[in-house]
Parts: sequence; structure tokens; C-alpha cells
Amino acid sequence: MILELILFAIGLVLLIKGSDLFVEAASRTAKDFGVSEFIIALVLASIATTLPEVTVSALAAYRGESGIALGNAIGSALANIALILGISAMIMPLKVDKTAWENSLFLVAVTCYATLIMHDGIISRLDGFSLILIYFGFLYYLYRKHMILEEVSEREGEPKRDILILLGSGIVVVVGARLVVNSAVTLAEALGISEAVIGLTLVSIGTSLPELTNSLTATLKRIPNISVGNIIGADILDILIVIGVASLIRPIPVDSETFSVTLPLALLAMVILTVSLRLNNRVGRKSAFLFLVIYAYFLYLLFH
Repeated sequence: MILELILFAIGLVLLIKGSDLFVEAASRTAKDFGVSEFIIALVLASIATTLPEVTVSALAAYRGESGIALGNAIGSALANIALILGISAMIMPLKVDKTAWENSLFLVAVTCYATLIMHDGIISRLDGFSLILIYFGFLYYLYRKHMILEEVSEREGEPKRDILILLGSGIVVVVGARLVVNSAVTLAEALGISEAVIGLTLVSIGTSLPELTNSLTATLKRIPNISVGNIIGADILDILIVIGVASLIRPIPVDSETFSVTLPLALLAMVILTVSLRLNNRVGRKSAFLFLVIYAYFLYLLFH
């Protein structure tokens, strides 16, 4: 138990320090490449912070632990918006780029598609492959629309350095999150908590710790585009890549709790986010309150 507590403390230190470096590097990278902080967070930042979800769900699928594989992905998508973005926007309303709502709408669309392929009770390898193809199509669209490679920066060599710092600090955050998650899961298993509940709560919240620390750090540093962009990008990755990779490894049976409770609540939170961004390009405290209510209701349903 003492060792678990020490690892937990080390994990928290890595999370906090790594997030600080991560947010600053993301902001510099956006300036280096002449694109908005939102787009950098949507792609590069989200890929780095979603590594825990990908690895956890892939390993769970390989071991045949379908409850954790799918519950982690959907639970993380819900936690990212309803809990993390809710907390961040409650601290400070988040004003973002006008393109944010379009990416949020894309998130709603792919989640509806994921719901459709889950309807028969199993996510096949073909389903998973289609999810991954959609993500690469999304990246190509963003590249064509936003990337400006001319006049990158007059500071020779710095763009590469900033990307390395971004990815390196992202890995530090992931390692810190992993230490925290392992301690929490070990304790939960000792208490006899079910696999699905562990996946939907401790593992999903735990693997979302990089998004939590990065979003809170970006909010406190008054860089809302990184805070919101990271969350939307991470959720897109959760739905398309995390589920896609896990189902390629092994077809995933869809448990009723995830399909009938977690997925509808995640979709509701995504719709509220999209409407809020479409109306005024911001996530205000009213939306934040709704997000937190949704997550509190989710926990109530889960444990009752």
C-alpha cells in the first residue's frame, strides 16, 4: 500500500509538470506552423494525450476484457466533455475559434455512426477498420484546409524542437497518468468492483487525466483554444481510433450498460457542446453546469 501511494504521488508530479510544458509547447508549435492553437490541440495534442486510452483498450481487447476495452473508450469520451470541460469552463468561460463547432459537429456525426454499428451487439473488425479510415480522412481534410507550410517560422530549427517538446511532455503526462491509474485500479480490484464499472469510471477517468491536467493548465494560462481543442480531438480519437484499434485486435461485444447509458449521455454532452459553440463560439458556465449534471447523473445510474 505504501508503494502504491508513492507511485501515485510520483504520477501526480509527472502529470502536473508535464502538462505545464505540454501546453506551452503546443502554443509555440501553433505559432511556428501558422495555424491556430485550436487545430494544433485538435490533432497533435489530442494524439499525445489519448495514448493511454489507445494502449489500455488495445491491451484489454487482446486479453479478451471487452468490458474494459469499450467502456474505457466511451467512458473517456463522456468524462472528457462532461467532467473535464465542465470543470474547465466552470473555472473560466472558454472562447474559441469559429471553426470549433464544425469539428464538434463531426464528433457528433462519428458518434452517431459508432452507435449505429454497435446496434447489432458487436463491433466487428470491418466496423473497426471503417472507424480508422474515417479518422485518416478527417486528418487529410484538416491538412488540406488548415496547414500552411510556407513561411513556417523565421526561427530556424525551433518548430522541430517545439514538436519534440510537445510529444516528449505528452509522454511524461501519459507515464504519470499510468502510474496514477495502476494504483487506483489495483485498489478497486481488491475491493471486488466489477470489470465494466472499473472500465467506465476509474480507468476512463484515469486515462483522461492527461486531458484533465492539460485542459486545466491551458484554462489557467488563458489559452482556451488548447483546452477545448484537446478535448474535442481526444473524443474523436476515442470514438474512431481507440474503438477501431481494439476491435481490429478482437471483435468487441457491446454490453448493454455502455450502449444504453454511457453512449447516450456522451452523445447528449457532445450535442450541447456543439450547440454552444455554434451559437457563440464559447463554452460558458451554463453549459459547464449542464455537463457536470450529466456526469453526476451518469455516476448515479452507474452505482444504483
